[in-house]
Amino acid sequence: MKRPCQIWLNSQRGTAVGTGINTHPKFPAKFAAEVSRLTGESFREAENHFEAQATVDAPVELGAQLKTLAVSLLKIVNDLRWMNSGPNGGLGEIQLAALQPGSSIMPGKVNPVIEESMAMVCAQVIGTMLQ
Repeated sequence: MKRPCQIWLNSQRGTAVGTGINTHPKFPAKFAAEVSRLTGESFREAENHFEAQATVDAPVELGAQLKTLAVSLLKIVNDLRWMNSGPNGGLGEIQLAALQPGSSIMPGKVNPVIEESMAMVCAQVIGTMLQ
């Protein structure tokens, strides 16, 4: 189920404290339309400018969604590495493509470089959410 993230709401009309004082009434709609055009995403004006400026709920929600995705991808990556392990001491259920030489002292060793790279990206996303 795709649920829209509140990050697409903007509080540009709110000015310094959310009142919108001295701001042209059409500014928020034009601003949202231009940002939407530039990004290809659907931005719109926040209903409550005070809330949009005072809280960080939307970025925190987006970060949590990214962390959830990273944890899921990390599980898949770890499963692929485990299924590829072997031939003598692992499962050996699948054989990942050899994209580069694995070892100078262990002929035939294949490092799962794509899976390792993806695991590092996932770790970075997960770690970012812990700060």
